[in-house]
Amino acid sequence: MKKFCITFLLVFQSSLTIAEEIEFRVIALFKNAAMIEHDGKQKMLRKGQIYKNTIKLISADSHIANFLVDGKKVSMGLQQSGISGAFFKEEKNAEKKFVRIPRDNMGMYRTSGLINGVPVKFLVDTGASQVAMNENTARRVGLQYKLYGKKTNVSTASGISLAWFIPLKKISVGGVELKQVNALVVKGTGPEEVLLGMSFLKQLKMQDDGNLLKLTKKF
Repeated sequence: MKKFCITFLLVFQSSLTIAEEIEFRVIALFKNAAMIEHDGKQKMLRKGQIYKNTIKLISADSHIANFLVDGKKVSMGLQQSGISGAFFKEEKNAEKKFVRIPRDNMGMYRTSGLINGVPVKFLVDTGASQVAMNENTARRVGLQYKLYGKKTNVSTASGISLAWFIPLKKISVGGVELKQVNALVVKGTGPEEVLLGMSFLKQLKMQDDGNLLKLTKKF
């Protein structure tokens, strides 16, 4: 059993209702089951079960759990110790959506998200010109980068590496979703995490208060 702690905060608000706050933590993951903590109480959810008429577990394994929270699909991946995961707030019928990502104990902004609907771990990297991933991640996401990608060379910590330039259909992080985002698939096993580079970030407004990074869709 792998244990971790992720705090998840989702706020919905419309002009007709008072904002309702839903907060829970995932404290353990199993195959087709997840244990959550809500209002100080622990609850084991099996696949398909609904808690408080609000939180439904869609699927789970030892690394990630997929929930429906008030009809909104949310994926929570296994995080490193000290990482609290992504906070996000989404307003119904609002044009702008945003995500809040807390800084981890290593001083980095890491969060879980989706590439083409597949859960991945992201490292926010403003120094990377493109979203970048290794070949193993690209294959897991289902990218046919060698067939449809354009070959190029990139500079890495270990020197010059072969890479493939390919657009991604969709990237989702919390309440932010962008389509047709340019990315690089780097030959080999690095980077270990998907670098959330400027091909994604330049389309967002970024606010960093030192401990929390807020990304907001510009339009």
